[in-house]
Amino acid sequence: MIVDLSDLAGYPLKFDTETVGISFGSGMRMPQYSTRELDALRPLLMDPDAEGPDVIYWMYRNTGLPEDAALYEALDLRYDLSAFRPVALGPEYMKTSGHYHPMIPGTRFAFPEVYEILYGEALYVMQTVNDYAASPEEVVVEDVIMCRVKAGQKIIMPPGYGHVTVNTLDEPLVMTNWVSSRFSSFYGTVEDARGFAWYVTNEGGEPGYVENESYAQGVPAIRWAEVQEVPELGLTWDTPMYQACAEAPERFEFLNDPGSYQDLIWANLDVSEEV
Repeated sequence: MIVDLSDLAGYPLKFDTETVGISFGSGMRMPQYSTRELDALRPLLMDPDAEGPDVIYWMYRNTGLPEDAALYEALDLRYDLSAFRPVALGPEYMKTSGHYHPMIPGTRFAFPEVYEILYGEALYVMQTVNDYAASPEEVVVEDVIMCRVKAGQKIIMPPGYGHVTVNTLDEPLVMTNWVSSRFSSFYGTVEDARGFAWYVTNEGGEPGYVENESYAQGVPAIRWAEVQEVPELGLTWDTPMYQACAEAPERFEFLNDPGSYQDLIWANLDVSEEV
């Protein structure tokens, strides 16, 4: 089935729910295209021998309308889109590789990122550790937050929190993101630990949560969050995130200067106590 996502995306976009194919409208800048294969995910899985299709998800980086290109290049921002199959990875639901962002030079903050769901629903797993470079035997996981995000909603990955996207529904997932173009993510220590601190498993059709025993220092309890609108950062449910940035790019300065926007960044997440 072909679904028109243009209203939610803020630009011409169609999605094939059967093939997980993306069709950008004419005139869109051609993105940098890549895929994430099952073999690349195996080191991060509970079951490295899990069966599944060769390609698990597709990534389209640095896309957008041509008239916006100079603006986003001047602001050092990049707009990406990702499309995910609704597949099982052994006992786990489909998930991304998971990664951390580096610290911003001269500050005590790492680069954040902001996501929007265009189709389906995502479960985001966010964790912060005492040392990005530490081994699984030595690293201390300081906090784990999980949050479900539905179509039209936006979520900020707070500075210092690595993140994984999980699809727990029996339908594909399409999400977009704005992120600084000043850095590259790093994946190595996540792979060393075979993923994040908690695995999200399929237990009879319902999500279950299993500790990753690779973290020798133990893992904290999961804290749950609900996303909230933050109009001051251009994040409302009635306006596509792409359009919000095109109309008021200054509201997305937090992606390169999170230290000046800490209260507003955390206003996006209503975090509960440990459960």
